[in-house]
Amino acid sequence: MMYETLYQYFILHKKLSIPGIGTFLMERKPVVNDFVNKQMHPPSYAVSLQAATDSPATHFFKWMGGALHVSDRDAIIRFNDFAFDLKKQIGSGDIIAWDGVGTLSKGLAAEIKFVSSENKIFGAPVMAEKIIREKAEHMVRVGEDHKTSVEMTEMLNQSPGKKSYWWIPSLIIALLAFMFIGWYFSEHGLDVSSTANEQKLIPLETSAPYEILP
Repeated sequence: MMYETLYQYFILHKKLSIPGIGTFLMERKPVVNDFVNKQMHPPSYAVSLQAATDSPATHFFKWMGGALHVSDRDAIIRFNDFAFDLKKQIGSGDIIAWDGVGTLSKGLAAEIKFVSSENKIFGAPVMAEKIIREKAEHMVRVGEDHKTSVEMTEMLNQSPGKKSYWWIPSLIIALLAFMFIGWYFSEHGLDVSSTANEQKLIPLETSAPYEILP
């Protein structure tokens, strides 16, 4: 009867101190994501035993008295007797199997050895699929600045500006000029005289010199 009552208290408060034995703690393990089966397993709980004990508080005995339908004084007496008998049984070499908590036995150095029961799981796995929001907006760090994902997408998808081809006519004129020069030299050769004025220069006759009279 006492084991069941203390187990109920332990489940409710996740902690139970028994003088001479130690303090039982229920440790919570986080949710496990099962990506293969697209499930999320609920948190599990494992029981551990610490050697240090705390004196039970007044509300503990009030709760126990209500659960056992006895006075607070009788609850204190029953609990202390239970703790004394439990420690005595373990010291004698008995193995105490506490359903839902674990196994208590005597260790090689006369210490209390505790083996926790299987992890407790409250609830069933739930289906979980990853939702991909293609247009979800989030912040992106670019150098020292912060921009939204929408702003970055617009920047990367901007079409390049219209290119200017003003230099093409000039290039065509230059090519035509080079072609003309090449044709000209192919027809007239590279003699300098071919590019000079062929008209002969005839010197003009000078007038009679002036005579200076005495």
